[in-house]
Amino acid sequence: MPSSRDIKRKINSIAKTQQITKAMKMVAAAKLRKVQHTAMQFRPYIGKFEEIIKYLSEYTPPQDNKFLFLRDVKAAEIIVVASDKGLCGGFNHNIIKETENLVSNLSSKNISVSITVVGKKVYDYFHFKGIQIKHFYTGILKNEAHFVDAKKIMNVAIKDFLEEKTDEVYIVYNKFVNMLIQRPTVKKVLPISFEEENGQKQKYEKFTFEPSKEIVLEEMLLKYVYMSLYDSFLESLAGEYAARMLAMEAATKNAQDMIKKLTLFYNKARQAAITKELIEITTSIEAMK
Repeated sequence: MPSSRDIKRKINSIAKTQQITKAMKMVAAAKLRKVQHTAMQFRPYIGKFEEIIKYLSEYTPPQDNKFLFLRDVKAAEIIVVASDKGLCGGFNHNIIKETENLVSNLSSKNISVSITVVGKKVYDYFHFKGIQIKHFYTGILKNEAHFVDAKKIMNVAIKDFLEEKTDEVYIVYNKFVNMLIQRPTVKKVLPISFEEENGQKQKYEKFTFEPSKEIVLEEMLLKYVYMSLYDSFLESLAGEYAARMLAMEAATKNAQDMIKKLTLFYNKARQAAITKELIEITTSIEAMK
């Protein structure tokens, strides 16, 4: 049975850990507010961007545009967006699981797969498993996402796609739904394709596109590919901070529960020691009579 001093030392140690987890929760909450605001503002922008591209693509045959043309798929590239740090629950594990499912699905179709990783945690996992990584980026998503980083990474993937080294490009990331849910998402960004929707054609018929719809589409498609990766950065970063905030909140609560149990155990041990001393004193007095 541990002594009262050992129990007290353990209580103090857990209390210090609780202070750390509480501080990490507050930091994550502060960062989340900023990133979440940016992500929410970007969603309608990229949504409207997609609507216009859908409309313009109806006037351009897929074979006439390198970003729309569907060819036989022999090689695919997966860009995995995760975090550099841990202590965020199952955030990185969910991304790893989704990536492994995608790799398995593509490999079953005899498609060779190359992986580009943004985030140290997922890279460490694949490296430990002996999985070859094509490109690895760390420090990209520290406190905020930058469009220039997304453009730099995507330029490499676009170059390989245009040179027909890869035939498809996917992005795997956690989409921020709310504080409790970060949904693993797979998005194919190259070649670009959309589900057909009614009503888009009539919606944009009144607009005039200069110098022509084809040229405007060409410029928009390139920007859309960049924006897709940037959007995944924003969603992933918001999801990471939300997951870390919840994980640290749970750790703080668990620490508080442990302190309560240990305090009760400490009081019982202390009371037992006092009772034992009283019995010894009483016994000694009786023996001296």
